[in-house]
Amino acid sequence: MNKLQPIFVIAAALLCCAASAQQLYKTVGPDGKVTFSDRPQNGEKLKVSVMKGSVLRPVEGPPPPQPKIGPAPKGSGAEGAGTGISAAGVPSPELQHAVLVVSLMSEVAAKFEPVCSKATAQSKKFVTAANGWTQRNSSFIEKQRRAMADMAPARRTALQNEVAAKIHEAMTDVLAQGPAGQVRWCEKATIDMSGGGNDVVNNADVALPLITYKPK
Repeated sequence: MNKLQPIFVIAAALLCCAASAQQLYKTVGPDGKVTFSDRPQNGEKLKVSVMKGSVLRPVEGPPPPQPKIGPAPKGSGAEGAGTGISAAGVPSPELQHAVLVVSLMSEVAAKFEPVCSKATAQSKKFVTAANGWTQRNSSFIEKQRRAMADMAPARRTALQNEVAAKIHEAMTDVLAQGPAGQVRWCEKATIDMSGGGNDVVNNADVALPLITYKPK
């Protein structure tokens, strides 16, 4: 991995490892309000688009049928994509994957701000980009935190340790660079957090399990 690339590369790699892509429907109402759902919305006045993976495209003709999400395999300890966490506190693979990715991405803003603050020219830009990403993804971050709180302590601790290990590895790589290398990393991270390209809603495999998750 190129050490100058930000932690978003780790999250992107996790996205590529998802077992299957889910569809997420974006609906624009007559008042311009945008909503996202796992079900297409019918209506002459509604504009519907469908996302699969990170691709957003308009739906031609009637909205396609909603994706069928089968029950989790027996013995997996999860209750499927609906509730997401079993009575024993075991998350479904899809929900655990989503929580891990959002945790990684949200940690960038908090953990790397001190590093990028040393690069005076990039400090304000990085903080602005990080705050913007956090605000745009606040609902997903809240769902991620609620889901972690509902997990069994052992599962929650294991996930937190995995996130901490990946952040530590990335931080070690960045700090090993000289000042010029750190500036380039901060510039790349600033771009990645700006413009919405790395927003959770653009990754259906991550967004859908969190949207359909029902906190306890």
